[in-house]
Amino acid sequence: MLEDAKVRAAQKGIQLVGKAIAGDPGYDIARFANNSKNKIDLIVIGARGLGSAKEIFLGSVSNYVLHKAKKPVLIVK
Repeated sequence: MLEDAKVRAAQKGIQLVGKAIAGDPGYDIARFANNSKNKIDLIVIGARGLGSAKEIFLGSVSNYVLHKAKKPVLIVK
């Protein structure tokens, strides 16, 4: 899936570097993005909104990343 995304991004002149990590999704994504050696410019994350009423519009992972990441976050619904 990451390779397909890289190819589609390259066709539009965008350099995409994908990384698959395992663990607590929100925490690990924010921690990875906040590490300056990873050279992250933008976090793009989907939102399903299947959580509690508080997180109905974003979802718990995207909500966590939005508030904890030090980089810009683009949420796709």
